[in-house]
Amino acid sequence: MMKRLRLLFLAATLAAVLLTETAAWARTIRVGVGFAIAPYVLREQDAGLEVDLVRAAFQAAGLDAEFVYLPNLRLPMAFAEKDVDCLALSVGYDLAGRTGRRTFASARTITFQNYAVSLGDRHLSIGSIADLAALNVLGFQDAANYLGPEFAAMARANGRYSELSDQSLQVRMLFSRRVDVVISEKRVFLYWRNRLKSSPAGRAVDLDQSVQFSCIFPAQDRQVVFGERSLRDRFDKGLEAIRESGRYDRIVRAYDRAEYIK
Repeated sequence: MMKRLRLLFLAATLAAVLLTETAAWARTIRVGVGFAIAPYVLREQDAGLEVDLVRAAFQAAGLDAEFVYLPNLRLPMAFAEKDVDCLALSVGYDLAGRTGRRTFASARTITFQNYAVSLGDRHLSIGSIADLAALNVLGFQDAANYLGPEFAAMARANGRYSELSDQSLQVRMLFSRRVDVVISEKRVFLYWRNRLKSSPAGRAVDLDQSVQFSCIFPAQDRQVVFGERSLRDRFDKGLEAIRESGRYDRIVRAYDRAEYIK
């Protein structure tokens, strides 16, 4: 009789564990992303190149993803407060150090290439981060924490350095000659220049002026950083699956249309 009761107890315990794990995997995963990096993130459409790739990887892993669009400065706070399960971030961003939480980083999702962008007729010689020290530089929000210690030191020392969350305004300020240089990922810059050409705000400046893209930053891989190892492992398997199936490349090609950049 006791043996039978033990077996029943073990069966009930196993069933409870399985139900708990099933419920955990059935939950919708909340993904925090910066909202100001179109066309990688298009908040109004709940889409974008990075968003679509991350969503597809979760789908391939059998998980639903809900994207939470936040300013860059809010992202680590949301993770620290467990308002999100994971964040899409650049490799090298010290999320553990900023939040005090243990983190588990995924494989590379996509690669960004940031540039120092200036007007061609200014003929600025920008071959290194040090060359920005005497210039009026406008970065994207929290750029000093994304672009490495040398850039952070320049930002602290340069009294004419500032940051904006609205990267369309970055483009307008460069073409209206209110700043010398903007720091932007190339796809992001081209996307906003293209979009502004059909807007009243954009028609107030000459957006066809030539620009110079100075490549003074290394290419920066992106990843998804989790608070749970098991979720990271599941995501990585999904990411590998969409690469092998060709779905990853199809998503990237869709964002090479002139609708997004040219």
